[in-house]
Amino acid sequence: MNPSILDSNSRTKYWETVSSLLNSGQYVFLAMVAEHTTHSPGTTGAKLLVAKERKPVGTIGGGIMEYNLIKRANDILENGSFTPEIQSLSHQKYGDGEKSGMICAGKQTNLHYLCHPEKDGKTVDRIIHYLNQNQSALLSISPSGMDVREQKHDGNKAQIELSKDEHNWIYEEQLQNFKRIALMGGGHCSLALSRVMSQLSYDVCVFDTRDNVSTVGENKYANSVQILNDYRDAAEKINYPELTQVVVMTTDVDSDVRGLLGVLNHPFPFIGIMGSEAKISEIKKRLKNEGISKDKLSKITAPVGIPMVSNTPEEIAISVAAQILQIRNQDSI
Repeated sequence: MNPSILDSNSRTKYWETVSSLLNSGQYVFLAMVAEHTTHSPGTTGAKLLVAKERKPVGTIGGGIMEYNLIKRANDILENGSFTPEIQSLSHQKYGDGEKSGMICAGKQTNLHYLCHPEKDGKTVDRIIHYLNQNQSALLSISPSGMDVREQKHDGNKAQIELSKDEHNWIYEEQLQNFKRIALMGGGHCSLALSRVMSQLSYDVCVFDTRDNVSTVGENKYANSVQILNDYRDAAEKINYPELTQVVVMTTDVDSDVRGLLGVLNHPFPFIGIMGSEAKISEIKKRLKNEGISKDKLSKITAPVGIPMVSNTPEEIAISVAAQILQIRNQDSI
């Protein structure tokens, strides 16, 4: 299975490549997976670009489907004229629908767009600006062209949506990264989990109250590392709480409790605590004494991670990441 929606860093690099090519006066053929079903090799959000005299960048699923599309893209680039389109493909040998030439099952709809240096250059630059600023914005592509505008995050819509009828279609993509995690504590387990979640295209934010810890300074995987006086203040500094998974993994019970007192008053979809049964029992006892209701306590996953023997920071990171992915996949069904 190919990667699905690109994280903000990967998308920024993708669009920066588009911008560089447009600035050199080249046309750029874009292909994006606008929607897919189970088993499809190309997944929603996957992207490919084709330009003259360079290797294609990205993928929409590979195989003969992508090979044929790249050949067609090169012909379109030679012609220099193209109307944006969507193409729905079936990855089955038999049955209804246009065939992709692959037999791995599932279906996907690809969007094809030819970027013009003069017409689309400024739009692409605005896309890059919004991604670099981690700012909410909406990219839209239709037969009439491509546009991007600042827009508040809409939690009632998927990150990518394709609307279509017999006469028209529009592709819309919310540019901020929907895969986000905040880690309370910057120790060895936090460093290992930051690395894994970054590799899974998550936006990673780490909080700690210590500025002289080696693992905090070594954390090159987090998008941001913030040093606070009090872990309770961390929740207020997290962008898009409705999208963010929280894992509390500080050095002591007092710090865990402070962090939880902050996050339990916000709409985080997942709150997990790392620790032994005895430690977790003490944490919950203190939270009750602080007036936290049973309903709010029930939102805590403790201990965090799938059941497995986890003795090292790396093993703990895999356990926690696996649980978060399980929950994410369940929510998307």
